[in-house]
Amino acid sequence: MFGILIDPKLAQSVTAQLCGQLRDKIENGELTEGTRLPPTRKLAQTYGIARNVVIDTYEQLTAEGYVIGKMGSGTFVAGGISPRHFQADPLEPEAMSVDSNHSEEIIDFISGVPDLSSFPRKMWSRYLREAAEWGADSIYNYGDVRGEYELRTAIASHLFRTRGMRCHPERIMIVTGSADGLAIAAKVLSTRYHSIYLEDPTIEFAQHIFRQEHFTLVPMEVDHSGMKLQNLSDLEEGHLLLLTPSHHYPSGSILTIQRRQLAVTLAEEADTYILEDDYDGDFRHKGIPVPPMYTLAPERVIYLGTFSKTLAPGLRIGFMVVPGSLVNQFIDLRENSNFRSPGITQIALARFMMDGRLDRHIHKMKNLYKHRRDVLIEALQQSFGDAATVFGDEAGMHIMVEFDNVRHDIDWQRSESYGVRFQRAKDCALNKRYHGNRVVLSYGHLNDTDIREGVKRLRHFITPR
Repeated sequence: MFGILIDPKLAQSVTAQLCGQLRDKIENGELTEGTRLPPTRKLAQTYGIARNVVIDTYEQLTAEGYVIGKMGSGTFVAGGISPRHFQADPLEPEAMSVDSNHSEEIIDFISGVPDLSSFPRKMWSRYLREAAEWGADSIYNYGDVRGEYELRTAIASHLFRTRGMRCHPERIMIVTGSADGLAIAAKVLSTRYHSIYLEDPTIEFAQHIFRQEHFTLVPMEVDHSGMKLQNLSDLEEGHLLLLTPSHHYPSGSILTIQRRQLAVTLAEEADTYILEDDYDGDFRHKGIPVPPMYTLAPERVIYLGTFSKTLAPGLRIGFMVVPGSLVNQFIDLRENSNFRSPGITQIALARFMMDGRLDRHIHKMKNLYKHRRDVLIEALQQSFGDAATVFGDEAGMHIMVEFDNVRHDIDWQRSESYGVRFQRAKDCALNKRYHGNRVVLSYGHLNDTDIREGVKRLRHFITPR
């Protein structure tokens, strides 16, 4: 009660303990003016102490002016007491030396979320309202574990139109995002497979998911053409393959068709599966979207997509396209899970897509992200010149940058004291040796002003004085 702790073993009397703690809570503002203290009998019973102890405490605090007693109403915290404020420890000199302009909000290049201010709220609310009012009664039920058929049909149409993928809605399963889909796949496949080849570096949640299912992680180096699959003569028995071929995180590389074909050949020879995370696949800034690996081998590829980047992560809707031989196993596992996207949201999204709203939104956002990418690259060129090399600018909402001439004593953990936050490529690498001066800059959620200011702060942090 009120966070009070009474220890009868202390040399200090119980009355003194209770009185002191109530006094402190009034002084520091935890108990404010007019707060009613518990009746003496109730407080005594709560702490297993004599009622006289509580009566003595209340009388002492009344005498000191901390509380007032009102006949027939109880005991209340008195007014006119100024809360005691604690002085925070001063900043270290190094942090205080940062430009005063940087002491405001931190510019965050980590986020990796879309521009939520551009989300079509009014239009979306209309589709939600219509789904709630006119949707079938079944959307208020638990529903098919694979998701609403109307949404799965809309996704199948979208994938064929934008990716050239031919897949039946029966093979599509709605999940809450890429991580959810990957976790389901890991559980299903863990009964037969025990190891997985991963791009290195790779998205951190993928590492956590497969470790949790007791997989052995086998890191594979990535270059400008994606995972170096040519280093594999074959896939060992019991090994899976996880790829982000459309836009690798964090390098941004795109897996070449030669390596895609090699991956499929290796998977077929080893009787195993490729998990394809179509990361940032909708936002290609040069040319057209790269066809998914699924189109090369529908029975060997488990395809994962999400609306977290194209629309908003708060929708909690992603999807998987599963080989026919695995559909029933995925359904069986999903039957035991309660983590499903609401039926109303699914129906709203299905109709949003079928009316062409998603295509228009993606087109709009693709132009916006391309512009912001250009602003970021221009700012890096102005601040660093040839000392900054940009990787992976052909798609998505992030780039990787490698810096030359970084001072040897730099403490990468202190960037926030300069008003800027970012992720190092090393942080999501299994092999830490090769990524020392590489950072990942996500820009989709930042406006032009923040991008330019963020790069200036990055320069002050990185450039030798």
